[in-house]
Amino acid sequence: MTDHALRLLRENPRLAALAEFPFDFCLDRAEYGHVEPVRLVSGGALEIVAGDAGGGSYFVCEDGSVLYADSEGSAGIIGSGFDEAFEILIGLGGEEDLDEEEEEYFGYEVARAELRAALGFPERSRVELEALLDAAQARTWPDFLLLNAEEGCAYELIGPPPPPLWECVRRPDGFAGDPADEPLYTWTDLALEQGLSNVARAALIQRFDAIYLDQGLLRRADDPTRLDTAELTLLADRLERVGEPLPAEGARRLHAALRETPDGSRTR
Repeated sequence: MTDHALRLLRENPRLAALAEFPFDFCLDRAEYGHVEPVRLVSGGALEIVAGDAGGGSYFVCEDGSVLYADSEGSAGIIGSGFDEAFEILIGLGGEEDLDEEEEEYFGYEVARAELRAALGFPERSRVELEALLDAAQARTWPDFLLLNAEEGCAYELIGPPPPPLWECVRRPDGFAGDPADEPLYTWTDLALEQGLSNVARAALIQRFDAIYLDQGLLRRADDPTRLDTAELTLLADRLERVGEPLPAEGARRLHAALRETPDGSRTR
């Protein structure tokens, strides 16, 4: 997890130019910041080091991991360190969307070879690089879940979905039944008891985001024409407990806005 490649890119204009074209990795865009204020659910430090033409940003996290966030609300870890992330970026860049003639026209292979030689990267197959990327993305949740710092909502994960919560905690002895039948709050409360605050925090924020986007998740099992908004109060309390006042207030506002009429319709 070194920053050898980042240092060389910053020192060598030729390498920085190759990174920007054709790989759309522009160091100068870092000075403009991301499209909106962001933070990690863990509260860890973030340093923006580059951006792309679409408004996406590359961040180096406190432990050296590199996180990419696009301008449309998706983010994920793309490397355990800058060297690995940049090796993956140039190794996979361009090949998926371009045919062989377009690759040659835009100069991907030539630029890739020059960057690899200058930065000391080994020759790796696409399969190897994809495996590295998959492993990196799988580390995003929960600690590196990215949040909008002004609203408290989470970015969509780039990569695989998070594991079931019951796989993230130590289940009590004698636990019986299908863990999937237990409510979310069984597992978030257990996570907090076990000191896994980021697991609980990430899960609660994502649950509120899901409800905010689809209030149909609150439909009553005994009467699907009506909503049971009690979960929003529960969510607000839990979000306050884990130190997330912004989504907690959002849950309270949504609870207040959803008023059911006798025929089951709702107003905001």
